[in-house]
Amino acid sequence: MKETTLAPAAALSNKSGPAFAAVVTALFLAAVDSTIVSTVLPTISGQLGHPTLYPWVMSAFLLPVALFAPLAGACGDKLGVSTTLKACLLLFLAASVLAALSPTMPLLILARALQGIGAGGIIVLSYALLAALFDASRRGKMQGMLSGVWGLAAVAGPLLGSLLSATLGWRAIFWLNIPVGLVALLLLFMTPGVSKGAAKARLDGWAQLALIIFTCSLLLLVSGSMALPGITGMLGAALALALLMLIARVRQRPASSPVPLPFFNHRPLFAVMMLVLLSSAGLYASVTLLPLAMNHHAGAGMSTGLLIMLAALGWVGGAAFCGGKLANIGYRRMAFYGMLLLTFGALLMIPAIGRLNTLPMALALLLIGLGMGLTATTTLVLAQNAAPAEQLGTWTATVQFLRNLGAALGVNVLATVQLQLSGVYAFQICFIILGVTMLVGLLFTRFLPRAYPAR
Repeated sequence: MKETTLAPAAALSNKSGPAFAAVVTALFLAAVDSTIVSTVLPTISGQLGHPTLYPWVMSAFLLPVALFAPLAGACGDKLGVSTTLKACLLLFLAASVLAALSPTMPLLILARALQGIGAGGIIVLSYALLAALFDASRRGKMQGMLSGVWGLAAVAGPLLGSLLSATLGWRAIFWLNIPVGLVALLLLFMTPGVSKGAAKARLDGWAQLALIIFTCSLLLLVSGSMALPGITGMLGAALALALLMLIARVRQRPASSPVPLPFFNHRPLFAVMMLVLLSSAGLYASVTLLPLAMNHHAGAGMSTGLLIMLAALGWVGGAAFCGGKLANIGYRRMAFYGMLLLTFGALLMIPAIGRLNTLPMALALLLIGLGMGLTATTTLVLAQNAAPAEQLGTWTATVQFLRNLGAALGVNVLATVQLQLSGVYAFQICFIILGVTMLVGLLFTRFLPRAYPAR
């Protein structure tokens, strides 16, 4: 499997400062909007009414971020990464204006869904643009640095939301996006054009639609939120039909597959798929199960928010370390260390939750975050370095899509297990399952290349 880089990367390296600033700014906007609204949901519900709908203010944003990632990557390959990123940013800003002006809850939910589509494209294409501007020798370091944006957004989002809501009102949260987004847009226009109009890039709209329907149906079925027999049957039928349609379209037009076929045909890339799914399930299931477990007990010595922040900081630290050391340590060893830390963290959580011991829980979450940082950066950089230059957006989008899918599946499956068991040892059993799953991930690291071939 030959590694490729874009031909103009070296020539553009001296002009990539505005591009990096644009990527950081745009990515921060997309990342912070996934958390900034959470603290003001009661206020929004009180003003707009329809209290039963307020959870959709979050869900309507997060679901399109996952579902539209492959489509954004394919459009980036077809129309140009820079051009598509600008379009997604404009959609995000227009949706922010609509959200700020929304007089009703349904209209706000619609605006949040449009924001989610734009944010999904921003996230995927920001990573793709950075990969296009830097060759393999520096790609790992730059991608690792981007993880700091997620850490900053995780901390700043709730704080900014509370501050703006208390001083200027909740609508100011969405108005804030406009000046920041315009700065990012201006910087993008100062960025050298890369990955423009690749002649070989193809886009199959029907295959993309089939993948969206398949994924949405799968997540709704696994979540158990649509447990009525009639609805379950309809979702199952939609799942089967979407899968058949997707297979038919991929067989007819294999070059336009939403998930590139080399991910299934080459052992290193198939291992990347499995590691992305498993590591994401490990992190997000852990930070979801822990608050539920602590709610069953009283007298915790540390708040749930501070504990979860340790996982976020661990991810940032692990990604930064991986970005700086990946070229020396290599793909296989770095991913092995990442999955090992995830395994230790999940297994350490078993006795910690049983005794409600705060310090072991904090250490476990820190290990899980560090492991996620190592694994996530390694798999993303490996996929980007292996991608054909004309498909860099699609390959980056595939990793992001699998990460979101793994997170959703991990949370929904283990939450369902916990609810079914609903006993004293339910959470310990969930983390036993999680620890065994992370051990399985260790096996897949054996299929990754040893060395990091830098060019």
